[in-house]
Amino acid sequence: MSQVVSLHLNRTPSDVKGTKYRLLELPTDFCKQIEDPNSGLKLCIKGREGDDAVLCTETKTYALRSVNISNALILANGASRAEEATDDLFLGSDIHEIMEIVPTIPRIARLLGMLRGSEYGEDEPGSDTEMQVDDEPTRRYTRQDLAQVIQASDEELAKAIKQNHILELDGYLRPLPMHHLSKILVYIFTSLISHGISRKDISVEQLTAILKDEHEVPVSVSRQVLEWFGDIEDSKWKMNEKASVQQVGLGLLRPYSHLKVKEVELLASWRDAVGDVFADQADLKLLRGNFLLYPADGANTSQTISYFPRSKLSTDPLTRFSELFLTRVKWKEEDIVAFLEDIAVDKKECDRLLMKFARRSAERDGTVYYTARSGHV
Repeated sequence: MSQVVSLHLNRTPSDVKGTKYRLLELPTDFCKQIEDPNSGLKLCIKGREGDDAVLCTETKTYALRSVNISNALILANGASRAEEATDDLFLGSDIHEIMEIVPTIPRIARLLGMLRGSEYGEDEPGSDTEMQVDDEPTRRYTRQDLAQVIQASDEELAKAIKQNHILELDGYLRPLPMHHLSKILVYIFTSLISHGISRKDISVEQLTAILKDEHEVPVSVSRQVLEWFGDIEDSKWKMNEKASVQQVGLGLLRPYSHLKVKEVELLASWRDAVGDVFADQADLKLLRGNFLLYPADGANTSQTISYFPRSKLSTDPLTRFSELFLTRVKWKEEDIVAFLEDIAVDKKECDRLLMKFARRSAERDGTVYYTARSGHV
């Protein structure tokens, strides 16, 4: 026997007053994790007032995007009180849009801004929660503090803290300035060579003791630097030689943001800083996305280079392209891509950004160039 169900309009306006619904469309992999009782999936929506909210798992960040639908969805409710138990349904809110989630890069632009003024320096005032900068107290933040406001998953935030070389001292996060970091890495290269320490058998205790005794680098600092540039296992440090050499090169290049240095001079200084054992690893390819290269001309018989880090550019795609094309009118494909990799989740997204904000052209020799689209600069 078929069952008849009556549909009613809500009885009074108060039944729906203040009631709003949002339908969220989840990807298949999300649904599987939610339906799996053993997945341990944790979801968190992050964003300050004025931010575009994001949805974070423990490992990834997703943008929440509103999508209009052509046919409205109407939600129907059952009886609101037990004594009114009935099969009748009452028509409630209507929905004209749904929310969908799409992968996005973590939004960590405000990370260094929040930590500005709490940088680690040679003269440490102690472990107070505030420090004086220009007679104004600057708050220090814990990792938990930042997790509340940085729009990134816990794993992505931890990665950003490491990539931006932020120390955790006495529970508080303290950026290590590039010139200090470069000096410590040079001390490490010097110590390995001068003390005859094998690259394949580096004792953490021995190396941190050398850095403390000979260069006055606190163990609490040097150990974290070792963790940034390698792996520690069984009290041995497996050095990431490529990353370590790269960072020294960035430190040497950094003073040339408004000046140019000859490529051959930079490479010579770089190789000298890391020592003969590691000199062959000093290569401009390691500095990808951090410099502009200028061809030889009448004034310079060799190529010159200047510091131009993508980390200082806007993370907003439109603004990023404006900054790039104000710097150079015409970009080789391999050069401009290097300045987009940090705002695109993958190569497909990078290609989409290029199609949207730039115009592609190819020379007879096959070299691909990009120029600005009209109205985007």
